Amino acid sequence: MSNLNYYEILEVNENASIEVIDKAYRVLAKKYHPDVYEGDKKQAEAMMQKLNEAYDVLSDENKRSNYDAILKRKKQIELEKSITENKKNSSIDSQNFNNINSQTETDTPLNNPAKYNKEKFVVDTTYMDEKQKRKIKKKLQERYVEAYDNYLRSRGYKLRYKWTPKRFLKAILIVAFSILILTLIFFLPPVHNYFVSVYESNPIFKMTVDLISSFFSAIITTFSSIFDSIF
Repeated sequence: MSNLNYYEILEVNENASIEVIDKAYRVLAKKYHPDVYEGDKKQAEAMMQKLNEAYDVLSDENKRSNYDAILKRKKQIELEKSITENKKNSSIDSQNFNNINSQTETDTPLNNPAKYNKEKFVVDTTYMDEKQKRKIKKKLQERYVEAYDNYLRSRGYKLRYKWTPKRFLKAILIVAFSILILTLIFFLPPVHNYFVSVYESNPIFKMTVDLISSFFSAIITTFSSIFDSIF
């Protein structure tokens, strides 16, 4: 394994989800691809090699778990060495030691989104049950992804999101809710009377409404026929 810190190469936090890691890799790979990189091509090739190596490890659950264990042990050794060297001049209580041992301090917005958007992404879950911990973790991850997206937009990147089942369902619910609201508004007496008067007095509007009605009627008839043939 290389001595490189793969999280720093991909410019992500060590707690980043696979979604964030995928996004970071795509953005950086596009930036440093030798075919589009405007600087030194050899430098771009070297960077792409590092990106591929980092992504290969962090995108695989087993490889990432092993890497995290090694990285944690390495940091612990370095910390213990630093403490030993400075023990004569300073002392660190057990609480500070645990905090330093469990956190990696960085100055980049991607590694420290809390600093970037002035929000805290660490919550003390010591006295929470497992259900509360999972809920807090999900909320913090959503805020982290949002901060990461905002950072990329601030640098001029245009983001494209994959259509996941959850996102597709959310879009359907939004459309259905919008249709329901519009339908309720339409049947309010003043609104309904207004549209009826426009429908009767405007031939173009009437023709458009009739075509739309015919289209949806045909769809409903088709689905009804399919449903009847199946059952």
